Amino acid sequence: MATLAMPRTTTRFGGLQLAISVLVGLTALVHLAIGAFTNVIVATDPARAASMGGATALNVMAALFYLCGLGYLVLTVALYLPALRRWRRLTRTALIVFTAGTILAYVALAYGHIDAFGLADKACEAALITLLVVEGRRVRS
Repeated sequence: MATLAMPRTTTRFGGLQLAISVLVGLTALVHLAIGAFTNVIVATDPARAASMGGATALNVMAALFYLCGLGYLVLTVALYLPALRRWRRLTRTALIVFTAGTILAYVALAYGHIDAFGLADKACEAALITLLVVEGRRVRS
């Protein structure tokens, strides 16, 4: 009786993919934490919230931070989920563009209030873009 060999469709998850996942986890955690911190300011310190643009503006910013953190997680899961393997190149490109967009949004919205914490997160995001580009080039070669 003949046996039929099936090609392996598993995803290789090595050091590069682990580093990408860790960087995504860190920056997603930062964005989720900032969203939560912003909500705490609105709920507990109305005077401070008013001085920062008002409760409505801060609630919108908190929602954007939550969505940003969630976007990082969803795109990374989609990138390495074996069922979505055929869309990996598109997903990687979307994650690169998404990350670049968050860097640009930080620069545009910081209004000169750039701090060490924000710069550390943006350095993490720049490293993420670099690793995603390296991973993409390795896959093509």
